[in-house]
Amino acid sequence: MRGSGAAEERPVRGPGAGEEHPLRGPGAGGREGGFVLGLVVFLLFAIGVAGAAGYQMVSSALEMSTQARDGQKALVVARAGLQRFLGEQIGVVGDSVSYAIGDGIATVTTRKVLEQDSLNHLYFIRSEGNVADPRAPLDPATRVVGTYAWHRISPLPHLGAMVSTEREVRFYRSSTRVDGNDQATTADCPGGGTAGVAGVATAGRIRTSSGARVRGNPPVDNSYPMGQNVVDALNIRWDILSDPNFPVEFEGSPPNFAALPPDSFPIVRYNGNLTAHWYWSGRGVLIVTGRFRPGFALRWDGIILAGELDRVSSWYSPRIEGMLIAGINGQPNERVYSGRYYYHSCNVYKANRALSYLEVVPGAVFEVS
Repeated sequence: MRGSGAAEERPVRGPGAGEEHPLRGPGAGGREGGFVLGLVVFLLFAIGVAGAAGYQMVSSALEMSTQARDGQKALVVARAGLQRFLGEQIGVVGDSVSYAIGDGIATVTTRKVLEQDSLNHLYFIRSEGNVADPRAPLDPATRVVGTYAWHRISPLPHLGAMVSTEREVRFYRSSTRVDGNDQATTADCPGGGTAGVAGVATAGRIRTSSGARVRGNPPVDNSYPMGQNVVDALNIRWDILSDPNFPVEFEGSPPNFAALPPDSFPIVRYNGNLTAHWYWSGRGVLIVTGRFRPGFALRWDGIILAGELDRVSSWYSPRIEGMLIAGINGQPNERVYSGRYYYHSCNVYKANRALSYLEVVPGAVFEVS
């Protein structure tokens, strides 16, 4: 029995015991779970977008850095190619040449823009440097530099039939003749038959005896104070021409001149000391980096450049028509007992073209792109 006023006991039901929570409507738990899941997905998406953007920024920065680095390399390659071409250019100016420099390639091209006269032509020299990225080999970094340069077609001045830096040269016997009067005529070339040059141009002195004869216009020019003044007056690139690593047309032995065109006056070089007998006979520019001795029955038309002049024996009787230039390496005393050393302007002119070089216009090196 229940007393009057006693509280009635009722079963208590908590949330989840089958009775709705007084603050929740039907289905409230499902909506909460969906919201949380959506929030998580959104956050993951945001993180992914931020990561992708960060990667893109880092990748772009790296690519820009790589492009800048390769572009600088390409500029260095272009400049190096230009300098190499200008430094090594001897003779006829070619149209195009490529050099492998470091991990790039320099391609040098030339274009003649002016003919001031028959001996001085102006060229535009363009050098393009390319450095390829292994990740994009079809899109290399490219830079271009250029300059203007004069082609000095006949650079070696006609100083004398024999030019010597040596302290003293002695000529003996009537079989020895040095003559600076021009042996050429207009039949040999349009400019032949000049007023001639000195018989001997030297920084030292000469002596003649026993019938040896030196003639020319004047016979002797010894106005040079020192041997180096003679070398400077020659205006040749001896350091390049005498370098065994610098390529020339013929090295170590003479070519078969009969197989060459008659107007071919090539460069022939011998590294070391050479006694050149008759089988060395030919034409062009003969370079002997050491001591040179004109040998038995040698005949040479053109220019001979020798580090030193060796004693010429009395029975050798060489004949050189052009110019003999000796003593570029030093200044010993030498004796010449035989031979004909005649100035021939046409032979010198033809051989001189093989020694032509490019002279950069001051301040004209610039970047094209």
